[in-house]
Amino acid sequence: MLRLIFKTLWSRRRRNAWLLAELVVVCIVSWAIFDPVVVVTHDRMIPLGYDADRLCLVSLAMYRPNAPDYDGQAADSASLMQAYDNLVMRVRNYPEVEHATPILGWLYPNSQGLGSMTRIPVGDSIACRMRYIEFLPHTQFFETYGFCPAKGLTPAALSDYPYKDGDLILSENTLEAFFHTDNPQGCRFWQPHEQDTLYTDVVGATATFRMYSDWQPIPVAFVPMQTVDLSYFPNQVKILVRLKEGVGMDRFLHRFHSWMVRELRAGNLYAQKVESYRQLIALREYAGTTTLYQRNVAMAVFFLVNLCLGVAGTFWVQTRTRREEVGVMLSYGATPRSIVCFLLGEGTVLTTVSALMGCFLYLQYALSEGLAEGQTGMETTGSYWVQNFGLHFCIVSLMVYLVLLVVVLMGIYIPARHISAIPPTEALRDE
Repeated sequence: MLRLIFKTLWSRRRRNAWLLAELVVVCIVSWAIFDPVVVVTHDRMIPLGYDADRLCLVSLAMYRPNAPDYDGQAADSASLMQAYDNLVMRVRNYPEVEHATPILGWLYPNSQGLGSMTRIPVGDSIACRMRYIEFLPHTQFFETYGFCPAKGLTPAALSDYPYKDGDLILSENTLEAFFHTDNPQGCRFWQPHEQDTLYTDVVGATATFRMYSDWQPIPVAFVPMQTVDLSYFPNQVKILVRLKEGVGMDRFLHRFHSWMVRELRAGNLYAQKVESYRQLIALREYAGTTTLYQRNVAMAVFFLVNLCLGVAGTFWVQTRTRREEVGVMLSYGATPRSIVCFLLGEGTVLTTVSALMGCFLYLQYALSEGLAEGQTGMETTGSYWVQNFGLHFCIVSLMVYLVLLVVVLMGIYIPARHISAIPPTEALRDE
């Protein structure tokens, strides 16, 4: 049958040339529209790397000097920190809370802030750039976030480690990118300082996680805060809360908010609002990539609908015009099933050739301009197929090919099944 398919396609080459050209153009346009949607969808499906489902964030505020509850004797730095610690302890003692940790500043996972630092790995001379997260030691930071453990210290041990100035904790993907290992033991950075060289030790690691929920994993370091910057008060002072297993977030927020308003105040600090971490993530995504992603998805769906209508309609009309040819085949003993398979085979060959041509043409553009990379803001790390040019191109090409094939076969199968079921005399009536 395959030889007959090629013979028929060649004998109808003038008509098929237009179909081939149409499919090549559709293939190229499909690539341009589907590629960014596929990449961003892939990035959003990467595991977050920490348990955000049981997290919520309490934002604090401070009484103004003219407020009735303002305490002038509690306005110094020591009183502020004592009041802050007091509030964190009260939250930890709440019956449905498993862990709680203070969050100071704007450098934490899925925050609105961006902070970067450069370090040079020992044995190398090229500075490496990475994002960083600040945390207070001995405050249950890593247990509260629920970071997955890596080689070396456990999350609880990382929280309670006796850090010295310059110590860092890296994510596993950062270790792989800079030191080509997943074991933090013995890993160090160096940097020139006047006439001397300063060394920074990597004391531990967490599993790979996403700094931002719509990005691929990037190099991240955790920096222990040796002193507290009082400029964070009052706008950048929060408490991160992890709920106990089995506690529903909505019911907890409802009960906790009432308790928070009554009880969560100390000195000049008081709890202002509480929100789930998933809500924080959604708000950040909406302000960043969600609108663009939704627009691209809408364009892809709109194009897919028009693709189905246009391409399927073209093949539908082409197939229905072959009634006489099908009548001849029926008169020579062909079965309706073999005729449908024959016409579907023609469509498959035509689609395959056009997809190969269209993907080859798009490859020339991709080699010079690159493929879609998603939203990252800096070099990503990890072994994801979207980062491998060859694998990325092959997978998206296969997706485009399968979409085209389904649409074409749909446009052929329905009319082919109809015209192959009519009697030969009726099919040849107008011959």
